[in-house]
Amino acid sequence: SSFQSSPDCVITTSETGRFSAELLQQAIKSSLGLDVQVVNLSDKLPSQKVIVLGIPERDEKVREICQERSIDLPDQLGQEGYLLDVSENAVLVVAKDSPGLFYGVQTLIQLVESSESGELPGLRITDWPELRYRGLHIDISRGPVLRMAYLKKVIHTMARYKLNMLTLYTEHMFAFKKHPVIGPEGGALTAEEIRELVEYAKPYNVELVGNFQSLGHFRNILKHREYRDLAETDFRWVVSPAKEETYRLLEDLYAEIVPAYESEFFNVNCDETWGLGEGASKRKAKSVGVQGVYLEHLLKLREILKKYGRRMMFWGDIVLNHPEVIPQIPRDVIVLNWTYLGRESYLERIEPFRKAGLDFFVCPGVSCWSRIFPDYVNATQNIQNFIRDGYRSGALGVLNTCWDDDGENLFEYNWYGILWGAECAWRPEATDISKFDEKFASCYFGTNGTEVTEAVKLLGSCEQVIWPKCAPGIGTDALFWEDPFIEKSPTQIEGFWKKMEDIERRTNAAKELIDRGRSQIKYHQEDIDYLVFAAERMALLARKFLLAREILSEYREIVEPSCQTTGVAEKVESWGWQLASLRAQIEDLEDDYRRLWLAGRRLYWLEVNLAKYDQLIKTLESRARRLLNWAKNYREEGKLPSVEELKRL
Repeated sequence: SSFQSSPDCVITTSETGRFSAELLQQAIKSSLGLDVQVVNLSDKLPSQKVIVLGIPERDEKVREICQERSIDLPDQLGQEGYLLDVSENAVLVVAKDSPGLFYGVQTLIQLVESSESGELPGLRITDWPELRYRGLHIDISRGPVLRMAYLKKVIHTMARYKLNMLTLYTEHMFAFKKHPVIGPEGGALTAEEIRELVEYAKPYNVELVGNFQSLGHFRNILKHREYRDLAETDFRWVVSPAKEETYRLLEDLYAEIVPAYESEFFNVNCDETWGLGEGASKRKAKSVGVQGVYLEHLLKLREILKKYGRRMMFWGDIVLNHPEVIPQIPRDVIVLNWTYLGRESYLERIEPFRKAGLDFFVCPGVSCWSRIFPDYVNATQNIQNFIRDGYRSGALGVLNTCWDDDGENLFEYNWYGILWGAECAWRPEATDISKFDEKFASCYFGTNGTEVTEAVKLLGSCEQVIWPKCAPGIGTDALFWEDPFIEKSPTQIEGFWKKMEDIERRTNAAKELIDRGRSQIKYHQEDIDYLVFAAERMALLARKFLLAREILSEYREIVEPSCQTTGVAEKVESWGWQLASLRAQIEDLEDDYRRLWLAGRRLYWLEVNLAKYDQLIKTLESRARRLLNWAKNYREEGKLPSVEELKRL
């Protein structure tokens, strides 16, 4: 029978469960308006309705309750599993360890928040994760750096959905005291801030893993005069393993960044090492191969990390291209196996590491980078199937990645993909995207309506409309900045105009759905503004090109000597004002972007992105004024410049 929450209900627990109990207390208050007390677990339970949180092996009273209810905790629960039992007079959450108790309470909170009357259905849930590590990877080095308050929000939100590992991708965004020129002022995280996040994350059972790019992607350091001599080539992308000074620098940097974290793991990255073996290490590469140079570098990094008692992680793309070195990788090293293209199977990519006996993570992505909105058609398949195949092949965990390659992404777009990753990581072989979609809005936004989820799906399909199956392309971010009058993408992308019309339909439908659904939102209401922004930006992308097509097409007709069209000046003037209106909408969008950025991100890098808006605004204004002037001149002289003059930058 069901349990009816009431004002006289109490939560009882030991000190171990106090933090979880207080989270539950807050959820009951915010969802049901009930002020329930948290009391210490004692021999005598309160006579009224009670919610009991405990670990039977540590709490004798909880053990007695379990015996009365014939509850045995199966071995499969491990540290993170739990049992949740709801009956008429009591709710019981029990586990073998505190992480499991925490996760059981998160499930109970979801039940509370989905119940408008406070009635919880009678049930018994026995639940545990299939993967030990369920991680989230956030890029803080190619643009947006989340504010401390938002990073804390990320921690407690990801923990709510049972993710337990967080790493911040770091190329140069750390304030090194010995090398202060590296970390940009106003952007780089300090060691003190990292330690603050580490402590904040502990009660949420989230482990912060250290991260520092240690071979490729080194341009943000090598651009400084002090370090240019360490570059492998003049592209200054790779720090050279052929120079001893490289390791003295890495020793210095590791001495500051590694101890800031407490995790046993540390990610040295070492991916995308373009140019390795083509410069300072060329002679050595001729002797041992590029793969030999790479492996030797990894082994040196491993030795540095051993001084701090850390276990090394690294991205697996380079050794996958040189599989002969995989058996030479020490067994204490963890491979981060990444790929982001959706496909039916990933076993071929996983097998070399499994066969070598290496511990590995599978690392899909939410496909948010270089896009106006994440490509969730691709991402959902990538996340689901890569995690499933990783689990079947013995993966140690999953690291779901959020990258910021062009520095524009707003993190609030990513939660749908992050929660889908959490779902897949907990039960890799029991996931169903349609069932996830049914409960996403309820679990994240607190609404039973489907409108917001439908809007997310529509926006998340736009990228695939233009580039099906992730066909090579520039991405919608770059497409948004393109001058539509140069007719570049329309000639390069097959079926471009039908695709723009489809984008316009989808974004208009998404905006209508958001308008209908937003009044029902209980939680994360601020995220709706980001969905609206993405929809508006995607719509303006389509409108920009469609308007340019209309203007160019009709302009070509009226400049023909045989044209008998009347009202030419009025038509040209109308186009000028339409472009002026589009320019004003882009300017309004820029204001919204600034506001949304500053709500969760540091000021750093914002001006870089605003400059892109300013350039597009300038381009549209120039074209609008050109047409208005031409209309005026036509009235006086009866002549129009050529189409080429219209297309001219």
